[in-house]
Amino acid sequence: MSTATPANFVIPTEPGRGPVLLGSRCRSCGTVVFPRMPVCPRCLRNGTMEETELGRTGRLYSHTIAHFAPQGFIAPFFQVFVDLPEGPRIFSLVGAEVPVGPGVLEDRMEMRLVVEPVAATPENKDRLTYKYVPVKSASSKSLPAESAARARRDR
Repeated sequence: MSTATPANFVIPTEPGRGPVLLGSRCRSCGTVVFPRMPVCPRCLRNGTMEETELGRTGRLYSHTIAHFAPQGFIAPFFQVFVDLPEGPRIFSLVGAEVPVGPGVLEDRMEMRLVVEPVAATPENKDRLTYKYVPVKSASSKSLPAESAARARRDR
């Protein structure tokens, strides 16, 4: 079975380049939006929106833990809003490498874009989506909750 990839992000084939979101930038007023739009929501001009890459990184604006899941998801999971340096604030899920729990994420922390299955369930394991993970993630440095747990264990 092939993996479905939506049109709101790109996974580059060049080595060393990570995934990017595809948004629009208005040639007239400079407004940047995600996802892509044909008409600028600020100046309302049609035909001025051009595709732009965005969202490789962002800053966590707010987050919550969903304790109930719709069909095709497994609770608990993080839901977040991320402020992109290009301007938009977007909704996202958090990557599977991040353990779900209080104190794991902190508002204003730097985040990076990853692409992975929507959820680890039979109905969503073959559907890819964008998600964000802390820049200092389990693959690089410890997350705050992991550091605190390690400190308690090492006492």
